[in-house]
Amino acid sequence: MKREAGILDASPSKRLFLSIIADYDLNRSLCELVDNAFDIWTSNGKVRPLTIVINLNKDQQTISVSDNAGGVRESELDSLVAPGQTLKRPEEEIIGIFGVGTKRAVVALAQDICIITRHNKDEKTFRVDLDDTWLESDSWGVPYYEVDNIEEASTIINLQRLRIMLTDEAINELQKHLEVTYARFLKNKNAKITLNGSEIEGLEFDNWAYPPDYCPRKYDVSLTTGKDEKMKVEIIAGLGRESSPTGEYGVYIYCNDRLVARGLKSYDVGFAKGLAGLPHPSVSLVKVIISLNGSARLMPWNSSKSGISSNHKVFIALRGLLIQLVKHFASLSRRLEGQWLEQVFNYTSGDIVEVPTHGFPNLGDLYLPPLPKSKPRYGDLIKQANAQTGKKKPWTIGLYESIIAVDLIFRQRLEQKNRICLILLDSVLEIGFKEFLVNESGEKYSDGRLVQLFSNRETVHVEIRKFRTFDDETWKKINHYYWCRSKLVHERANVLITDKEVEDYREIVESVLNELFRDLVF
Repeated sequence: MKREAGILDASPSKRLFLSIIADYDLNRSLCELVDNAFDIWTSNGKVRPLTIVINLNKDQQTISVSDNAGGVRESELDSLVAPGQTLKRPEEEIIGIFGVGTKRAVVALAQDICIITRHNKDEKTFRVDLDDTWLESDSWGVPYYEVDNIEEASTIINLQRLRIMLTDEAINELQKHLEVTYARFLKNKNAKITLNGSEIEGLEFDNWAYPPDYCPRKYDVSLTTGKDEKMKVEIIAGLGRESSPTGEYGVYIYCNDRLVARGLKSYDVGFAKGLAGLPHPSVSLVKVIISLNGSARLMPWNSSKSGISSNHKVFIALRGLLIQLVKHFASLSRRLEGQWLEQVFNYTSGDIVEVPTHGFPNLGDLYLPPLPKSKPRYGDLIKQANAQTGKKKPWTIGLYESIIAVDLIFRQRLEQKNRICLILLDSVLEIGFKEFLVNESGEKYSDGRLVQLFSNRETVHVEIRKFRTFDDETWKKINHYYWCRSKLVHERANVLITDKEVEDYREIVESVLNELFRDLVF
């Protein structure tokens, strides 16, 4: 049985504004205002020149954003403040459809908000003011005023009593964010953004490398949704022209020409064990750029356009292909490591290979470049080269495996790696001296004599000189690094050890071990 028992009041509370602005910072908030200007300009055919002017006054802590994208008619002023109301049609190829972006952006930025707008020369100029007093009241009514005319087709938003602090660092970060977010829009000579008087230059991430056998691959596909709407998808995957271990690699996603996701390196795009592997400098050449164009309501962005929703049907449809591409080019990056300059970076021009894509999402052959044979790891090479020696002389195994350990540690991003490597190298050398005297010198050494010898490093060196000859420079360096080790271990001194010193001492230790045992290979 179902019988109506009453009517619930579903009217929104103004707390809605405050509850949805927590994740809005300066960059996201201002981008909402810029998005709005680009959408109006796009809807009008991108015919007239568009200028978006952003001024951030650090001294007075105020923000002003103006544009000449088209302005707002008097009959449509309520779209500026009413949640969910928007002038945009979601089937358009635009970048804002939710009807809350501009509202929450201005509320997130400031307590005092003034919006002045004029649609065309035949219309008047109107002003709308919002502040915390209005937010705290129960009324949704907002008065608007007729004011002196501004230029036609323009809107000015002035923000005071900011909720955020403007700093030089924040302004610099905003500039960088605008450069990459709107780079594709700024290719159009009719579009311009200025920040504090300086024009923003667009910055894209298509710095591809074109090695003859490993050129980037391009896939153009058409994705049909349940409503028979089609989305154009372009995917370009390849190797970048510079290594970026600090983070500038991975997956980049543009939605209707706006950058939404930058340098993704998450499980969702394939950076995981068993797939492309975890993010690591060895895979820092891999780059995949996805461009989605179509109805705004089909885009897989989140509501602030600051990331991708991994549960969105469009992203799910693309994920299998995306992971294959990330995995392949991550493997290629890893296998070419150590040869990047010659094999990758030197190839600054070439052609992107366009791959036929019939039957998406089951594309079949992706026509990916064949992977080169994996480069054997240093440790595997050393173990293989010394396998027979290790069987005949098991006391040498610990020596060459210790050198392998030094190599592994030296490649890690550890603050104290050089200190660890130097201590280990000197220990290997001392152990090498002992193993040589005991096993290969032909002399008999009692435990007592060994203890006496190795109580003083100089007596060890004198004993070794009886059987092997090393030049004075080698002994000088051995003594120097032994002194460094003593300082580090016994006196806990803050001795700075450079990469070059580690490499120098490793070369000495390897050459001494080669001379001592003569059948060890490094």
